[in-house]
Amino acid sequence: MPRINRKDEHIIIRLKQRPGLADFSDIHLIHNCLPERDLDEVTLETSLLEQRLRSPLFINALTGGTPLSKRINAALAGAARECGLPLALGSQRVALENRLVEDTFKVVREVYPDGQIWANLGSYATPELARRAVEMIDAAALQIHLNTPQELVMAEGDRSFRGALQRISEIAAAVSKPVIVKEVGCGIAREQALLLLEAGVSAIDVGGRGGTNFMAIENRRSRKRLSREILDWGLPTAISLLEVLDAAAGRRAGVIAGGGMFSSLNIAKALALGADAVGLAGEPLYLLLKRGRRALVKAIKKLEEELRLIMLLTGSATLGELRRAPLVITGFTGAWKKERALHLPRHR
Repeated sequence: MPRINRKDEHIIIRLKQRPGLADFSDIHLIHNCLPERDLDEVTLETSLLEQRLRSPLFINALTGGTPLSKRINAALAGAARECGLPLALGSQRVALENRLVEDTFKVVREVYPDGQIWANLGSYATPELARRAVEMIDAAALQIHLNTPQELVMAEGDRSFRGALQRISEIAAAVSKPVIVKEVGCGIAREQALLLLEAGVSAIDVGGRGGTNFMAIENRRSRKRLSREILDWGLPTAISLLEVLDAAAGRRAGVIAGGGMFSSLNIAKALALGADAVGLAGEPLYLLLKRGRRALVKAIKKLEEELRLIMLLTGSATLGELRRAPLVITGFTGAWKKERALHLPRHR
């Protein structure tokens, strides 16, 4: 099936069930019964890619390339503008191959002219393609997505993955904007995070297991009927976040939590561990198409309201203070942290 049609098929399949939620149950924030704070002191301001943001949340990469995805991107841009959040586009490859569909991506600039918009391509990209993707929407940053498991399950997917790290290094050196590398649902381990940071990327989005399962989506499309144990492949978001935080310790690199993060408590826990920002993708798309833009905006604002409450309950008025608040890691996640000798540099 042509790529331009596959985009819509992904959306249709994703809407048949609500997106998953990452498991942060092994991460425990500790209640502070004497916070010595007022709620109006609590701020969500943060810094990412040397930019000050009013909130650590952003709408992560979703779609593009079809009339349906144009309407989705326009609505997402409107929601991002209303909430004052950055917005990442879906892969722009289709528009680089067919200029007739560039408008499905450029629409975000029409709706959100002053917004922080991030371009998106896969690890197949060359520096020239990367520059074109950035210029297409006057992007503030470029995401390079990694999705080997999805490609392997996809009937028409790639089967060769050599040279990706070298291409990412060349893009980071050639593109004038910050480069973010993100996984698409299977997480990033410390070893690969270190390689990516050495290659010059500015931030890593862990994209862990727990949210939208693209292997399962492609399995349904291709009718391969792969076993459940294969479809559950990957690092859970909380564990991948610990892996990447260890790799990023002492470096001027951003760490982003992504993968089933549409929960104020999960968001608070990820930020307390040391994440600089949190990406929201599957649930925003579901809410937008099932209940409309107003419902999406309302849900995002509720997340931020609850996040501020959680921060106060830990005695934190800023995200920096939240990262210094005590927490406990138990269960499988704690055992993984110990076995992998992961250090948690929470004062990033």
